[in-house]
Amino acid sequence: MRVTVVGGAGAMGRKAVETLASFEEVSEVRVLDRDVAALSLIDLDGDERRKVRPVVIDALADDLVPHIADSAVVLSTLGPFTVFGERVLGAAVDARVDYVDINDDWEPTLAALEWDDRARAAGITALIGMGASPGVSNVLAARAAAELDAVHELYTGWVVAGTESEPGGARPAAALLHLVHECTGKVQVLQDGTPSLVTPLESMRLQYPGIGEIEVRTIGHPETITLPRRFPELRQCYNVMAGPAWWFDGIAPIMAAVDAGTLSAHDAALRIEDGIERPANAARTRRTPNLWALAHGELDGRPARAAVSMRRWSEGRMAGATAIPAAMAARMLLRGQIAQPGVNTPEEVVPFELLMESLAPLYNLPDPSGALYEVTTEPVDNTASSVGGRHDRAH
Repeated sequence: MRVTVVGGAGAMGRKAVETLASFEEVSEVRVLDRDVAALSLIDLDGDERRKVRPVVIDALADDLVPHIADSAVVLSTLGPFTVFGERVLGAAVDARVDYVDINDDWEPTLAALEWDDRARAAGITALIGMGASPGVSNVLAARAAAELDAVHELYTGWVVAGTESEPGGARPAAALLHLVHECTGKVQVLQDGTPSLVTPLESMRLQYPGIGEIEVRTIGHPETITLPRRFPELRQCYNVMAGPAWWFDGIAPIMAAVDAGTLSAHDAALRIEDGIERPANAARTRRTPNLWALAHGELDGRPARAAVSMRRWSEGRMAGATAIPAAMAARMLLRGQIAQPGVNTPEEVVPFELLMESLAPLYNLPDPSGALYEVTTEPVDNTASSVGGRHDRAH
């Protein structure tokens, strides 16, 4: 079966192509991109490399439909999704081809959800936001919620080190341009049961089971848009970053300059990429898992919280963390393991155990023999202690 990757020569796209080409179900990986020369960087053996078919195309100027109409699935890694999101999704709908993307912007997520009726009419399954965050984080959130009898708050989080991209790419890295976009202006969250626009990078303290109090910063992301659809009883929903306070203090004036119009997003991303200097007297930071979800609610009639986190991760930094889950979801579509017409989000259609099973072979850092994920629950009390909590580690 043929899978088409739009934007497949970029950092995220190359990792998606590499992963897809290793699947026995995939007979051809068609790559649509303006500059396919970077495909030479893909690490493939001879048989897998012969599956890759590059096509030079301008996704803004050219008609995408003829290039994807004979595919079983189209996977879009082409950002920014504020520009390309609806264009590629619309082409998949017109071509009646199942679709996966790594959309990590909250505004185009709202736009993509408006395509649900058209996708249903076309009889296709479209899965949006299937990277690390959003994507794996959404599935972790659904698993955390399942630990409780009722869920009132959901938080998805990741550490700032996750913004690092592969060396040698374009500057600034797309991940940092995205970071600037989601840390400036206003972003949508769920507050008191109502979608609200708030200022990002606000400090928030959370009690993480088994760890204790952690300080995090808010950021704009699709999870705050989609999780309340899956869990309409939610009162609070935020996506947050965890990391050193000094790093957040360092990027805050950069983001403020972007908001004031005195610095471009491009130059802001370059400044962050050049590095934020760590003060000599900086306090130590309480560490969290790299990617996690935290649910607050009730269990057995008492307040409780549950967290689910990834304990292993893939090679390839952000490219691997983002593209591998998307490629695995594309294979689930090929196998008929996901088959829900319309525009769907990961927490709605991606089974937790199936996703973990698919990620396990490639999530081999720091130790492939270690637990792949961890589930932790504990009662909520005035001391915020983890005493009495339950930890379930699984491979």
